[in-house]
Amino acid sequence: MTQYRDIMFGSRSLDNKQEIRNAYMLHAVNHVALARDRITKNNTRLEQAQEQGKDIGELRDQGFTRPKVLILLPFRNAVVDVVNTLMKLYGNEHVQNKKRFFDQYNLRDQDDALNPDKPADYLDTFRGNIDDHFRLGIKLTKKSIKLYSEFYHSDILVCSPLGLKTLIGSEGDKKRDFDYLSSIEMLIIDQATDLTMQNWDHVDHVFKHLNLIPVDAHDCDISRIKNWYLDGKAKYLRQTLVFGTFLTPELNAVYNRHFVNASGRLKIKHAYEGAIMDVTVDVPQQFIRVDSTSLAAMNDARFKYFVEKTLPSLRKSAMMQAHTLFFIPSYFDFVRVRNYLEDNKYSYEPCCEYTSSGGITRARAQFFHGRTNFLLYTERLHFFRRFNLRGAYHIVFYGLPEHPQFYNEIVDFLGLKVNDHASAAEEATFSCTVLFSKYDFLKLERVVGTERAKKMCTAQKNTFQFA
Repeated sequence: MTQYRDIMFGSRSLDNKQEIRNAYMLHAVNHVALARDRITKNNTRLEQAQEQGKDIGELRDQGFTRPKVLILLPFRNAVVDVVNTLMKLYGNEHVQNKKRFFDQYNLRDQDDALNPDKPADYLDTFRGNIDDHFRLGIKLTKKSIKLYSEFYHSDILVCSPLGLKTLIGSEGDKKRDFDYLSSIEMLIIDQATDLTMQNWDHVDHVFKHLNLIPVDAHDCDISRIKNWYLDGKAKYLRQTLVFGTFLTPELNAVYNRHFVNASGRLKIKHAYEGAIMDVTVDVPQQFIRVDSTSLAAMNDARFKYFVEKTLPSLRKSAMMQAHTLFFIPSYFDFVRVRNYLEDNKYSYEPCCEYTSSGGITRARAQFFHGRTNFLLYTERLHFFRRFNLRGAYHIVFYGLPEHPQFYNEIVDFLGLKVNDHASAAEEATFSCTVLFSKYDFLKLERVVGTERAKKMCTAQKNTFQFA
């Protein structure tokens, strides 16, 4: 990190999150302090040179605008953690607008308190204020920290992708402003995995507007602007630090497209034993590999297999058809499956992140009492709500979840105590079916383990049994 390489870190956890935050905040504060000291010393040299009538040549030590560090976070509760860390590391108790900050960023309605029985990662992610629209400028001086400083007078910008996009604007908007991103020298994305559960297009939008030549001058001293800014090469000197719980295709795309630092880049990940080891219910788990000619054809191949193979196998008997939960990671696949079930008059209830609370309650009740055969359930809904869905006798994963812990949580629905009323014949049919492809390797290795995943993606057979 201190060598200013780009770093993609895919092993963030509840145990090391504070260490990571301490490291990148210390690095950011040090970077800002060194840049400020350099400018201050050069100002003194220029003043002395003018008094003595000397020419000391060019002193290029600035960017187009003042902001040097941009930190992207998913929720306001993460901003509180960052500011608390900053105050501890900066060692200065004089913080302007401190009360205003904690009043606005610590709010949470008492009626919206979290259920302590939820998983630990859920409680950590959704504690406190989970608003995802915010922008905060922080100005650092030798004597104080100023929160809510105007962007062009700030050293560090802490924003959500959504909050920043609304300020940047879109193509064609009359009022747009992104010059404050022109001189960003350090981009930090923490809790990147949580950002993938929001709208990732906002993150891409931010990247597109980093280190561009500004539209206005903003009172900059052109004689002191670093050459690589003037040459439009600033992105090659920008350090990008991304911290996520695991790697996803979105994060790998960021690594391949935007990690162009001249100092080099580094990707850190670890091997997995597999979340399947944490499943507590004793049910057969069948993994079926769906092959296709290309990644572009994968969605059609998966849907075709689901329609021609999976659904007919469930319809063979009334016992197999009832109480079946379809877990669908992608909302687009959810819409496609829902439309097919609707057009073919299947008995089903949809549950996604856009379903109203009343609609979710109704769907869960219908499913539990067996008044509907199928329940469609998306990964994003599970991420934000973490329901325990009762009444499931059969689980079908239309695709693997990005979050590996979701696999064992979903499969464990089959072991909820309310299912004790199921007959012995019904219990004997409890099952779990998973559709995957070789393009799902990152997801697959987190669920079954790295070594198993390699074999499953290359084996001659395409069906694999676990129990």
